[in-house]
Amino acid sequence: MLALAGQDPFPAYDLLRKKGRVVWDQGMNCWLVLTYDLCKQVESDEGTYRITYADAPPLVFEIRGGEGLSALVGERHARMRRVYLKLLAPSAMPRYRDQHILPIINETIDRFADEGSVELVSQFCEPITGKVMASLFGLPWQDDALLNDMAGWHRDIVAWIGMKYFGEELTRKAKLACKELNAILLPHILERRHNRGSDFVSLVWSQAEKDCGEVEVEDVLGVVRELALGAGENTANATANAIYLLLANSAVREAVTSDQDGALNAFVEETFRLLGSVQFRYRVANRDVSLGDATIKKDDTICLVHAAANRDSDHYGCPHMVDLGRPRLTDHLAFNVGPRVCVGMHLARLEVRESLKALITRCPDLRLDPSKEAPRFLDFYHRYFGPLHTLF
Repeated sequence: MLALAGQDPFPAYDLLRKKGRVVWDQGMNCWLVLTYDLCKQVESDEGTYRITYADAPPLVFEIRGGEGLSALVGERHARMRRVYLKLLAPSAMPRYRDQHILPIINETIDRFADEGSVELVSQFCEPITGKVMASLFGLPWQDDALLNDMAGWHRDIVAWIGMKYFGEELTRKAKLACKELNAILLPHILERRHNRGSDFVSLVWSQAEKDCGEVEVEDVLGVVRELALGAGENTANATANAIYLLLANSAVREAVTSDQDGALNAFVEETFRLLGSVQFRYRVANRDVSLGDATIKKDDTICLVHAAANRDSDHYGCPHMVDLGRPRLTDHLAFNVGPRVCVGMHLARLEVRESLKALITRCPDLRLDPSKEAPRFLDFYHRYFGPLHTLF
C-alpha cells in the first residue's frame, strides 16, 4: 500500500478486494481490511481489537501533548468523551458558525476577491481551519505567521503518526513540532485556568471539572492539542476534496448551487464518503481471531482502510459516483464508527458546508485553471486534492 502514496488508490483497492476482504501487506507489516462490514465490525469491538495507543511508548503521548480522548479507554474514555460531546454538540454549532466560522471564511475570501485567480488549498482551505481553531481557543487568529507555523507543526506530527511512529527524521521533526506547539498553547491554558472567558479553552476547564472532577493542566493540554490536530488538517483536506469534486462535476455543481440545503448537505456527505481525508486507522488484535478470509494472530496490527471500505460495492450502489439521493447518506466511515466516532464531526461538516456556500455565492464562476498544474490526490495517511489553481 505504501506504493500508493500520492497516487490514485481506488483502482488498487478494488483489485486488492478481489484477493480477499482482508489481505496481508508486507510493506505496512499489517493486515489490510478492505470492506465496509469488517471495518465496522472491528471498530465496534474494542474487547477483541484494541487501539494502537494501548501499546504506544511514552514518546507518543509526549509528542501528542498528552493522552487526549483517542488514547483513553474504559470509563476514563467515556467520561472525557462526554466533555467533548457537550462542547461540540449540534446545539453549539450556530454560535460557532456566527462568531468564528463565517467571519473567518469571509475575511479569507476578501484577501483574494479582487485577484481573479487563487490557489484554494493554501489560500483558503488551510488558513480557514487553522484560524477557526485559533479563534475558538481565544488565540490571535489574525497572526498569519503563527498559524502557518502551527499548521506545519501539525503536518509533521500527522506524518509521524501515519507511519506508525517510525523513521528517525520523522521522529525528530515531530518532537520539535511538539515543543513549539506546547510553547504556544501552555501559557494560554495556564492563564485560562483561573481567568476564564467564553473561549473554548475556558469551556474545557469548566466542563471537564464538572464531569471529571479534579483536572490537571496536562489534561486540558491533551484536549486542546488533540482538537487542534484533528480539526485542523482533517477539515482543511475535506474542504479541498469537496471543492475539487464540485468543480469536477458540472451536474452535481448545478444541483448543489440550486439547492444549498438538501443537495449541499448530501454532497458534503458524499465527499466524506468518496474522498475522506483520513484514509485508514489502526487496531491490534487482543487474541487469535478469524476475520473475513484471514486468520489474525494475537498482537497483529490491522489497518482499517476506510478509503476502500467507503467504496465497497457490496455496501454501496455505484460506489465510485456522487449520488445526492443515496439513502442513509451519513452511513460512511469518514468519522470512524462505534465508540470512537469523531466528536468533532458536527464542526467539520459545518466548516465544509459554509466554505462551499461562501465560494458559490462570492465566486459563482469559479473554475479550475487549465493553464496550471492539475489537482492530484496527494499524500498517504491524510489525503487531499491539490493544488487547486482556480479562476473566477
